[in-house]
Amino acid sequence: MDEEAQFKAMFGFLGRFETEVSGRSAELLDPEMATKIRDLAAGILDDNEREQVLEEISRSRAGLELLASCLRN
Repeated sequence: MDEEAQFKAMFGFLGRFETEVSGRSAELLDPEMATKIRDLAAGILDDNEREQVLEEISRSRAGLELLASCLRN
């Protein structure tokens, strides 16, 4: 799967989430992961780092939302 297909798959996954329920605890990203996600969106990670970050954010709604936000801008 090429990089473009990976991003499309993540956007499709993120789009399936419904609006957050009020009162649900917010998931927090640690600053290091947030930086890596921004670097991923900027295209400056090497292949190994990119794979690691994609694996981490595949389990993190907050990570997917940050990536989507970075890519929209």
